[in-house]
Amino acid sequence: MSTYTIVGGGIVGASIGYHLVKAGHTVTLYDRADSGQATAASAGIIAPWISQKRNKDWYRLVTAGAKYYPEFVKKIETETGVSTGYKQEGVLSLFKDDTVLEKGFKRIHSKKENAPEMGEVYKVSREDVKKMHPHLTDLYPGVYVEGGGQIEGASLLKALKAGFLHHGGRWINEDFNSSKTEGLLIYASGAWAVEQGYAPKIRHQRSEVFHFEVDEAEKVTDTPVVMALGPIYLVELGANKYAIGTTHTETESFSTEPSRENYDYLRGLAQRYFPGSNIRDISMMVGLKPFARDYMPYIGYAEENVFIVNGLGSTGLTASPVLGREIVKFLNGEETELDFGDYSYI
Repeated sequence: MSTYTIVGGGIVGASIGYHLVKAGHTVTLYDRADSGQATAASAGIIAPWISQKRNKDWYRLVTAGAKYYPEFVKKIETETGVSTGYKQEGVLSLFKDDTVLEKGFKRIHSKKENAPEMGEVYKVSREDVKKMHPHLTDLYPGVYVEGGGQIEGASLLKALKAGFLHHGGRWINEDFNSSKTEGLLIYASGAWAVEQGYAPKIRHQRSEVFHFEVDEAEKVTDTPVVMALGPIYLVELGANKYAIGTTHTETESFSTEPSRENYDYLRGLAQRYFPGSNIRDISMMVGLKPFARDYMPYIGYAEENVFIVNGLGSTGLTASPVLGREIVKFLNGEETELDFGDYSYI
């Protein structure tokens, strides 16, 4: 067995660490717990088949992630007793009219042949949208995908850390310097990769999410994730509680102070999708999401003893568990389901 040092205790670093120690390796993970970790402001939507992105390498990664989730969650929750908050209530993708709905249905349904984990896929009338999600507007029809799910990022990270420690990993909450390296060094440092200086260049976006409560007498739970018009989503956080997002602003700043402009924008959208309801603020969440060239993650060696995993952006929660599994296979010299040559482009 081998020795590894991981820098970065976000979802991907924790997942790699968990899968490594579970495979019998010796692992030390360093994490500074920086404010703005992308996990904190992620809705955790597991429904890659809805996306209109055409990058095949990206799609293979995220669909592998979605397929692995039920098995992975069952194992880690059994091992640790920690809930990840994973739910499969499906995903409801809204469309502005019936013509666009037909096109969207054909596009999404066509993916089912190669992804049976999607489950049932069917069109939903405006009236039935209201039945599925009683507080939601009935202005738009939708397509429902049964296999869609959601995960609570903070809860998943807690479970991964518990699993990592359970299998003998060392988690150190302090800054890392190269004199502390033992074995292969794995950088999974997200937006803070700028401090290491390795290629590819990692940039980041501020992502803001508005958490709110709908003040209604009827308490609604177990609603599907809603992919609204444009790059907007609605995720249930509990009875009558939701998150709506997200904004993306490229920046060099590491500030996590919410902006008034984005608050007004997201609160206005919340009122649009829950018309007639009294919206009560809960909080604004800000995360710093890393991305690399062409918005594709980079996974590969930077030099002989340095391995980089970064640039996952908004797909980190979907892809990180399966990446942990596959990277361990790769480092062990075993056959992998993912071809890491697709993600090692430097």
